[in-house]
Amino acid sequence: MTNRLIIRSVIFIIAWSIMATNLFAHNKSESYSNWTLFNNDITGIITIPSHEVTRLPLITQSNNSLSSSFLEHAVDNVHVFSKQTICSLGSSNILKASEGFIRVELQFNCPQTPPTKIDYRAIFELSPSHSHFAKIYHQGQLISELLINNASSPWEINTRETMKKNQSFGNFFVLGIEHILGGYDHLAFLFGILLVAASVKRSIIAITGFTIGHSASLFAATAGMVSTNSRIVEIVIGFTIMLMAIEYSNYKNNTKLLLTNSFTILLISLGVAAFYFGKISTRDLICYFGLGIFSYSYLNLCKISYSHYVKNTKYLLLIIALLFGFVHGLGFAGFLSETGMTSSNILWPLLGFNLGLEFGQICIISLCWIIYYYAKSLIKEPLPSILSGGLFGLGFFWFLTRTFT
Repeated sequence: MTNRLIIRSVIFIIAWSIMATNLFAHNKSESYSNWTLFNNDITGIITIPSHEVTRLPLITQSNNSLSSSFLEHAVDNVHVFSKQTICSLGSSNILKASEGFIRVELQFNCPQTPPTKIDYRAIFELSPSHSHFAKIYHQGQLISELLINNASSPWEINTRETMKKNQSFGNFFVLGIEHILGGYDHLAFLFGILLVAASVKRSIIAITGFTIGHSASLFAATAGMVSTNSRIVEIVIGFTIMLMAIEYSNYKNNTKLLLTNSFTILLISLGVAAFYFGKISTRDLICYFGLGIFSYSYLNLCKISYSHYVKNTKYLLLIIALLFGFVHGLGFAGFLSETGMTSSNILWPLLGFNLGLEFGQICIISLCWIIYYYAKSLIKEPLPSILSGGLFGLGFFWFLTRTFT
């Protein structure tokens, strides 16, 4: 028994460590830029999540705003060359950005010949795992898409090339895989779905619903058909993880009414507290009341279904996975919207990105079931309940920090 207990503990610690890595991240550490080449000048517009900028030491050493601090950092760490000559910085400006993001503009002048390469080092020294997605345009045509990391060399600019559709598809397919692997809250939700599903068949049903939901919202949001508040979306994503954990606990324990009522009160109370301290608006507060009412209704519906309609619970699982998949898709869309994609060039990048997400998702789920198949004699209660509690803790952490920051 001692050996089994040790093995169970090790499995739990590994699972917790994987999910707990970079708790603040909805996405992996990343930034984006669009560069426009015109004669001997080149202008770059850089977009980065606000939380990434808090890594800068300037934040603690001065009273600069996040935008000003990142602009200073970008000026010092982004350089353009014309052959071996460094080009001068003509202007640097702070631009308007979506909530949760910072956007700056750098314009470089190369007096003798056109720019030939860009050396981008922003954030890499502070976060070696950071990745940067860049696009370069010349005469209105996309000539290059690059995924830059800490080990990348300066980008070579070749104005004689033009990006082909299949190239864009492949780049975004890779980005989709990396995005799901770095989206720790999405992974936590998937683990919650697997816990609630409890079988391969029900898992397939749930994941199918989740895939349809996030694919639909990803397309709608990226095409401009749906407009969302990115902060509220991130908060609701944390909520979805908590709800899956509560549903599993309700199913396994006899404290259903207590958990349901306590969870409902918790959601509404946090909304009222956030409103009182000026962190959310009146309209946002309505969302918290809505989450509370939804949770109470859904968890009681689950109670009735599990008690009287056990065979039909798969349909309830499909519906909730579809609905929550739609919410998570809005979170995925935040990445694509900040890369500068427009409705005129959306099809291939969107298809590649979505297929990349699905491929990464299938690999993760398959790995989970393979591990479970060979270790199912060891993965017994209370380990799943402990894992459920860990998922609730992660979801609550994201929900709380995204509410009050």
